Amino acid sequence: MAVTEAVRRRASLAAVALLVLPVAACSAGRAPTSGPASSAGPGAAPSASASGSVSTENVFAGAVVGIDPGHNGGNAGAPEVINEPVWNGRSQSPCNTTGTATDDGYPETDFTWAVATKLAADLRASGAKVVMTRDSNDGVGPCIDKRAKIINDAKADVAIDIHADGAATSERGYSLLVPVPSGTNDEVVQPSRRYARMLRTELRKTGMPLASYLGEGGFVERDDLAGLNLTTVPQVLLETGNMRNAQDARLLKSDRFQARVAAAIKRAMAAYLRSR
Repeated sequence: MAVTEAVRRRASLAAVALLVLPVAACSAGRAPTSGPASSAGPGAAPSASASGSVSTENVFAGAVVGIDPGHNGGNAGAPEVINEPVWNGRSQSPCNTTGTATDDGYPETDFTWAVATKLAADLRASGAKVVMTRDSNDGVGPCIDKRAKIINDAKADVAIDIHADGAATSERGYSLLVPVPSGTNDEVVQPSRRYARMLRTELRKTGMPLASYLGEGGFVERDDLAGLNLTTVPQVLLETGNMRNAQDARLLKSDRFQARVAAAIKRAMAAYLRSR
């Protein structure tokens, strides 16, 4: 998912506010805030095991988890479908996009699918019911509004939208895109931001640095994305790294790194579910 310079400037300003404002106590419909969790209250981090990893034992039993692997492998061959306008919760956006790729041609859709399927298998093994927005990597769509509906209709307890960025080759790192109130998502804005802090904690263990070019502290407010505007469940969009940067690309193409990302997302989900 490529980011324009204008969005970077807007995101940087928004992220500063995200980090410095105090954390609200999960009030539905309040002004969006976020930042590092304090040692007490609803933003506090859950207990960790002796190894430093958040325990996931039993927390997924009966839980419903939504996974949205960004884009789809057949999108490039169906411009008449993916360019159709759909409602993103505030305005019209294309149904879907093709995503980006590394300089040697490894597509974002392959990365998102690899992480999503690893995560889904791990979650199911732990007793979760997993809802995916697509069931293959060679199809077209679904449209972004339909993806939100799939996860909402499943009444997921928590969800993740998996992407990778396509920025300037000099830029590195992962970022966490969080919702701002849209009317539809108001009740889950603060839970989503609390969950984003847990994701940031766990993703630091993967070997990918925080983004050096987008937002501050890894957090970016976005009001133009259907998945965040239309969600009725706690959800974050993860830009896992910059596919155009050589160092990030080596990681993003690595099966071992993909497994580390899936494990980090799972630990963050467990932390969020325990904190409710």
